[in-house]
Amino acid sequence: MRAIVLVGGEGTRLRPLTWRTPKPLVPVLNRPLIEHLLLHLHRHGVRRVTLAMSGRGEAIRRVLGDGSALGLGLDFAYEQRPLGSGGAIAHVGRIWREQGEPAGEPFVVLNGDILTDLDLGAMARAHRARRAEISIGLVRVDDPSAFGVAVLSGAGGRPEEGALIERFVEKPPPGSAPSRWANAGVWIFEPGLLDEMDPDRFHRVEEELFPSLAAAGRVLLGVAHEGSWRDVGTPAAYLEANLELLRSGASEKGELNAGAEGRGPVLVGAGSRVDDGACLEGPAVVGERCWLAPGARVSRSVLWEEVRVAEGASVSGSVLASGSVVGAGACVRGAVLAHGARVPPGARVPEGTSLAPGATFAAGGEDGA
Repeated sequence: MRAIVLVGGEGTRLRPLTWRTPKPLVPVLNRPLIEHLLLHLHRHGVRRVTLAMSGRGEAIRRVLGDGSALGLGLDFAYEQRPLGSGGAIAHVGRIWREQGEPAGEPFVVLNGDILTDLDLGAMARAHRARRAEISIGLVRVDDPSAFGVAVLSGAGGRPEEGALIERFVEKPPPGSAPSRWANAGVWIFEPGLLDEMDPDRFHRVEEELFPSLAAAGRVLLGVAHEGSWRDVGTPAAYLEANLELLRSGASEKGELNAGAEGRGPVLVGAGSRVDDGACLEGPAVVGERCWLAPGARVSRSVLWEEVRVAEGASVSGSVLASGSVVGAGACVRGAVLAHGARVPPGARVPEGTSLAPGATFAAGGEDGA
């Protein structure tokens, strides 16, 4: 089976972190988000992947190359203008046909901003057994209003091996969702559906194709997943995804200096300096070539590359992008600092603060741009 990964979005919900780094390249446990997804595909036998992306995708291509380092063959399909999920899938399908690719096999499609351990093999078996046209991975969520929601046939219990979707509603208003089974952003398509999708206009399968197939009584299968799943679309979700992976034992503890203190699961990137007297309270991720000075304290946070936390400064519940600096004695709590942002010595950065790239925190707002 081959796969399409949708990475053409602008990552607006993840700003300010994505002003300078495309969303698929934001680091999760010190490696790009997209690599986690590609390795998951590889573990389930996928060897050919097409990335459907926009002009910013050149940065992704430079990082991933031809995919051989991950054991994959990678192709890149560029959109000249935004096409949405439906247009992007159809655009890739047209490229496959032009290249003479065989069209008889189903293919898997994934959103590029998720982390999951969903069993693609089991999902594919259910897809074949039920002769589905599309199978949709489903996860149970507390608030379905931000997702597409599936209404399943029968009593609505757990669909062990897939249940037919009777109705599909994209992002229902709060309190009106007909179920708690949300679209997980993992789909298996029969190739014939490409003939029903327009490669030249913007459209989303969640808003057009899925509801129309369900309404027509065609075989739209929902396959439940009760394991790990994360939508890494916002800074808060991104932070929690990193911390959850550390808590689950997905990474080993990094190396600390003899006089530094580490509590709980922590990950320290290559070339980073954690001075004597500094403290890392896990779960916490420190990227490559960072510096935590004596007396610095970092807890429940993610630091990207080349971040500096000066003497006596503290960082908690925050995300600090590459090159950001926290001055001596400063306190950063529940904040997001974009690339090269600076917090002056002694400053107190309150929860909810978001600094743009290159900005300097000031008590009344930001200085710089």
